[in-house]
Amino acid sequence: MNIGRTIAIVLVILAIVVAGLVFLERRTKPGRGEAPGGIQVVPEETRTVTLYYPDRQAGSLVAEAREIAVRDGFEAQVKAVIQALSDGPENGDAVNAFPGEAAIIQVFWVEDEQTVYLDFNAELVSGHPGGSTGEYFTIAMILRTIGENFPAVRRVQLLIEGSPVETIAGHYDVGEPLDILKWR
Repeated sequence: MNIGRTIAIVLVILAIVVAGLVFLERRTKPGRGEAPGGIQVVPEETRTVTLYYPDRQAGSLVAEAREIAVRDGFEAQVKAVIQALSDGPENGDAVNAFPGEAAIIQVFWVEDEQTVYLDFNAELVSGHPGGSTGEYFTIAMILRTIGENFPAVRRVQLLIEGSPVETIAGHYDVGEPLDILKWR
């Protein structure tokens, strides 16, 4: 057998082995977004929460139950509830008192004071349509929703991009933490 033919046979055998390894790797390796073999993807747990929105006549708050994903930690759960609240009602009998682009940035929980600090973007103030009724319902829906879903919270401090503000739309003082049970 000549040396050239031996090299060709070895190269063919190596090519078959490499192709086989590549084929096996692709069959056993999870694709993008897939869980690795043997690990089962568990769907996120959910929690039923109660969100409060003003009714269409702006006469009272109406409750709406919603399933939200459960997240680790108290602050993450509060943030998820406030995000769901700002998304607006699914019930056609209610309206959203949050300005369209208002969003929660962070949540801080001070257990010793039983106070939760809700830090919103500036849109909560700059995008608020104004009016005492609108401002009342913006504050009321936040306090009622927090009080209903997080009984350990007694007070809520509203922050705008990290700092307290005197008012959201000029009618109600929100410069200090608001007592959930005593607020209007």
